Amino acid sequence: MPTLSPPLDPVKLWLAMLLRGAEPGALPDESALLRVARAEGVLALCQYHWRRSPAWGQASPALQAELTRCVQQEVAVELARTVALRAVLAALAQAGLPVLLIKGAALAHTLYPQPYLRSRCDTDLLVPSREEAERVGRVLQTIGYQQPISMYMFGDLVSYELGCYKTSPGGWTHALDVHWRPSNHAFFAERLTFPELAAAAVPLPALGPHAQGLGLAHALLLACIHRMANMQVGNANRLIWLYDIHRLAQGLTDQQWQQIVKLAEERALCGPCCDGLDNTRLWFATTMPDAVLNRLRAGADREGFDPHLFQSFWRFNWLTFRTLPSNTMRLRWLSQYLFPSASYMRSKYDFNSSLWLPWFHAVRIVRGTFRHLTGR
Repeated sequence: MPTLSPPLDPVKLWLAMLLRGAEPGALPDESALLRVARAEGVLALCQYHWRRSPAWGQASPALQAELTRCVQQEVAVELARTVALRAVLAALAQAGLPVLLIKGAALAHTLYPQPYLRSRCDTDLLVPSREEAERVGRVLQTIGYQQPISMYMFGDLVSYELGCYKTSPGGWTHALDVHWRPSNHAFFAERLTFPELAAAAVPLPALGPHAQGLGLAHALLLACIHRMANMQVGNANRLIWLYDIHRLAQGLTDQQWQQIVKLAEERALCGPCCDGLDNTRLWFATTMPDAVLNRLRAGADREGFDPHLFQSFWRFNWLTFRTLPSNTMRLRWLSQYLFPSASYMRSKYDFNSSLWLPWFHAVRIVRGTFRHLTGR
């Protein structure tokens, strides 16, 4: 299996050493440390582990105060988020809508000592179908949520999520992504199903009687899928995502490892799992059974997995196009991708007359091509 060997940024490496409980070494430049920790999503985690480490004395009073301030802010946001999410889940339960919490919101309440330590900008919900996602959107509107321009307006093969948000009187915004597939990318969208995830779901009592998240085995598979789907934008090895995989891997039983390998082999996910676990071992010295890695590597070779294909926007979309199961679906995907619905285009570009639609389709294609060719 081809591998990627990313350069080990020294500040990021210092943070990874701290988070895994090792001696991190000499303190980096403090402004760089704050910047990198914030970008990597581990600012609160950094303060949590650093306070419990002898290395805390290396930090200047100003850095200690800034980290403490950031943590206090995260705690306040988490309290507000919990209240809002309990209300959302209660409203959806009353409407008879089945829902699972996935990704960061669920992991915060299953893996971390305190949920505020798992930084996130939104809450991801999973429902069985697009129709039920739209029902969720209507229920959320009754309790004050709004729907911005959404990728789901593109079409049923391009996006599998509906965005909603609610802004409090104090200015804090609670953002929700309502998914009807576990991944929002067509290449991975069908690898896991709602019924199988729901059958192995675990309760999240801190969020009320209606809250359920993924079991550890499914959560690890989804974390590896999510990481791979973000590779083309260059942040697949964001520390908070790798730390999720690290903590998940450390909590698995032999039986759960066997379940993961079996599912990965059945769903052609050995490559994403192997690449995610290899990078997690690189940054966090994660331990896992050698037999598991050997089976995943063998499966990745059978899949012809190459992580380089996921780094390029063009190659990843070609891979998606090529792996759709029929020519009809390929043409629908291409049509939806190049020519989103009129409702999306009107919302995006603010025009009324349909005569403008071809012009703005052309503008969108030219701008998108320029952006992906130049990286600007």
